[in-house]
Amino acid sequence: MNPFRINNFKKYSEIFHKLSKREIQILSMSRSGFTNSKIALFLNISVRTVDNYFNNAMQKHELKTYPALRAFFNFAIEDYLIETRENN
Repeated sequence: MNPFRINNFKKYSEIFHKLSKREIQILSMSRSGFTNSKIALFLNISVRTVDNYFNNAMQKHELKTYPALRAFFNFAIEDYLIETRENN
């Protein structure tokens, strides 16, 4: 399996201040194409624990489905990147 690393958690924390570092990591891995099983294997946790992190993140942002959470995560990152580019 390819190594996965987020180089700058500070930027993610600015965008997703409600989420924990682990929730950000798991959502980022999902966004990168990792399945829940591969995330669990890579982080040496159970698939159920991965699901719990997704559920916690959904509750923090008042979302009801995994696809809604993933869409929110993707759109927030894209909006941040666009905003950053426009301000430079």
